[in-house]
Amino acid sequence: MARLLVAMTLTGCVLATDAAANGAEAGDVMETVLALYEKYWEGYGAESTDLLYHHRLDGPKGLDALSSPDEVAALQVNGKQMPYGYGSGIQDVALENGQLLYALCDAYDATGDERLAEIARRTWRGMKLIGSVSPEPGFVPRGPHPDTKSYYPNSSRDQHAVYVYALWRWFRCPLATEEDRAFIVQFMDAFAGRMEGNKWHVYVEDNSEIAHVGFSWRQSALAGVMSLTGTLSAVVDVSDNARWRDLLAHYEEENEGFRWQMLGAKTADAWQTFTLYSNQFGLDLDALAAMHEGEERGEQVRGFMRAVAEHAMRSNVFDTEQWRRLDWASNWDEEKTERAVRQIGLSLDEPATVMDLWEHFSVDSLQATEWTERNVSNKLCFGMPTVAVHLALLSRDEELVAEVAPVVVEMMQTILDHGELYDRGENFNRTVVMGLHLVALHEPGAL
Repeated sequence: MARLLVAMTLTGCVLATDAAANGAEAGDVMETVLALYEKYWEGYGAESTDLLYHHRLDGPKGLDALSSPDEVAALQVNGKQMPYGYGSGIQDVALENGQLLYALCDAYDATGDERLAEIARRTWRGMKLIGSVSPEPGFVPRGPHPDTKSYYPNSSRDQHAVYVYALWRWFRCPLATEEDRAFIVQFMDAFAGRMEGNKWHVYVEDNSEIAHVGFSWRQSALAGVMSLTGTLSAVVDVSDNARWRDLLAHYEEENEGFRWQMLGAKTADAWQTFTLYSNQFGLDLDALAAMHEGEERGEQVRGFMRAVAEHAMRSNVFDTEQWRRLDWASNWDEEKTERAVRQIGLSLDEPATVMDLWEHFSVDSLQATEWTERNVSNKLCFGMPTVAVHLALLSRDEELVAEVAPVVVEMMQTILDHGELYDRGENFNRTVVMGLHLVALHEPGAL
């Protein structure tokens, strides 16, 4: 198994003169990303944990914007039972900081910029805390709270898988110390042992039940195939432990090798409905492709990634067989959903791609008095496009990257100019992450 990542070099990452015509000011993209990160950290970061949170912490509520440690201990959010912490502000700490660390490693490896190194080391300290706070080895909690110890024990696929890929990526980054790598090998071993013991379901911390999003990774659906193959490959790649190497070989050969058969460009149309969080699977695929760089399997995965990213970019977001509405339309009925999208010049009866949605994003809607308009603008017109754009960047396909690069630049500038209007960190996180990947990729003609 190849151990070296694809070499991505960057020299003088500066916006082309026509970038302004695409909605961005001319300037140094690296400086824009760094400025955007600082704004992100100032609004959502906690010095006590070196982690970024989902709710703004520099507003009038301060830390009270998050669920309190007492609420977390009671498995509640806003007085209601919520064992997985949705709405708490600490529910996606591993997911969001993990995606950030992964992108920071990409950008640092490409540039060697010491400012990125400093941010990456801080992010790593926070990630190490996430993997150390639970007494259960190999478990990834939802949290911790800035008190450094409170967390929700009902975790999920996204927290666990993204955490593993972030650790794998840091292990392969020259910034990692031998102490860091020893921690990663130990955690990965415990993670694999816990998952194999639970038949590759994510269980709650005490193993008393399957977690809220703890579906079987041994299933034949793509989500399971990517989760098991990707994370177990990452475990093997950092540890080269014979136990996990043999287990990986078993799963790769199981049922005539169906898992690798699923990871082919021709099967990309079998992708489950895209959601606001489908971009996380790009890390499964990017890590797998990098671990098989120079091999037929690496090219196979890259081809699959290109097909999936293009599908996400071209498909109709209002087709419920293609994209899930729950993420931006909650449980609204058809009539209420239609009214909401008509407020921003769209209709459920008129097909729209994520690129079309971005064209309908309006900063003014962030200050709209009606909650539905703000939600549609934030989640539908900004959030959904980030899914496809992030997948396109991770595909590393030159044509797709060139197509989405101007959108990334526009998004970065939008958040940099108007980020104070947001009180949630999701769009901040994704925009910084995409900007870092763009820096790493150095797409000529866009940069």
